[in-house]
Amino acid sequence: MKRKYLKTIKGLIFCLVLIFCNFCLRRNTHVTQRENCPSDTLFETVHIFNSIAEAKPKWQSVELIVLNVLDGSFSYLSYFDCCLFGERMLSIHRSEAKIKNSYIEGSIQPELTARQYMCSTKHITFKPMYVGLVENGMLCDPCITVKPVIYPIIKEHGTAVCAKIAFNHLNPVHLTEWFEYQKLMDVNIILVMLQYLNDEALKVFKFYERQSFLKILPYPAVLPGQTDRGFESTNWHSEQSPHDEQVAVYTCQTYLQGYELVAVIDFDEFIVHDKFMSYMTMLKSELMPSYPDAAAFTLNVSFFITDWGVSGVEPLLTSKYIQGTPPRFERYKNLYIPKRTQNINTHEIQPKGGYKRILLRTHNVVLYHYRKCPRDDIKWKHCMQITPRIDKKMYQLMPKLLSNVIDVKARIGIS
Repeated sequence: MKRKYLKTIKGLIFCLVLIFCNFCLRRNTHVTQRENCPSDTLFETVHIFNSIAEAKPKWQSVELIVLNVLDGSFSYLSYFDCCLFGERMLSIHRSEAKIKNSYIEGSIQPELTARQYMCSTKHITFKPMYVGLVENGMLCDPCITVKPVIYPIIKEHGTAVCAKIAFNHLNPVHLTEWFEYQKLMDVNIILVMLQYLNDEALKVFKFYERQSFLKILPYPAVLPGQTDRGFESTNWHSEQSPHDEQVAVYTCQTYLQGYELVAVIDFDEFIVHDKFMSYMTMLKSELMPSYPDAAAFTLNVSFFITDWGVSGVEPLLTSKYIQGTPPRFERYKNLYIPKRTQNINTHEIQPKGGYKRILLRTHNVVLYHYRKCPRDDIKWKHCMQITPRIDKKMYQLMPKLLSNVIDVKARIGIS
């Protein structure tokens, strides 16, 4: 009797082990044996970069999760469903995937379109931890390709910067200067998608990430699809590359939705007020009183062309190059208010109903852009013949900025 009892117990244990192993295999099928997951038919067509929930105080009040993707499907002819999974992929909820935004750039259709899908979480009984897409009618199998759900924070009076994508080589000292300038402007958080970087610049990124001043999200080193391209000027693809960049902008739009003010700028760009007001102070004291129905503010640009040579004081970028153009309405960038904004890209803003995009054509606040002469641009082909003007405004910040940069360099060990 005792032997029979032990045999039964062993049999039960063996069955439980088999069930557990089968569950583990199913969870990892998308990594090791994708052909055994018939539900995952979209992984080579719809490339999910991240999934971000609505910014809400509690997850129970979240009504949707947004997927930021590069989409190679005929999405307007196809129907997808969202598969939402709980912790350890045990709970499953299914809802229709609806298009929130779809990027249009030019008249030629790219191989992969930057797009946002919305997944409804109404009536869900568990906290969604992972989400994936399947074609309508396919199973929500735990082996499909999924992304972890990011729950962004809310900072009602916070300022954020969207720096889009970091790639290739960045000067670590100039990068540190840029971060320290954002601190002087009372920025609370900077978001960047990281593709690949030189080691010294990566040290700078990791330093500010440890300070919770920088949020890094991944961007694939190998771009999906068949189109050969990259973000370097020599490998930029006119139809596809804007969509690759837009995925990062969409990511910013969803991740930073809980902030009051967001700037979309690159690592060689500085928003400069003539009295060096912080972005939020400028918004509250100058911009909103003058434009109470504004959703965004578009800035003119002064270009400081590094090919014109060193004209100021080293080692800082902003004091080294002081020859610039008068402010121009060209390659402009924006400050926007998320709760009043429907859609954004690198240069343009679509306000929500009842609000406006304001073009700041006066020059008390200007975007300073430090770059090489863009000789491949027809409007800049005589770049070296332009007569610049001297602008020493950034000298006012040089002592404080230089001191902060020297301190950070010593702390992280860069030259």
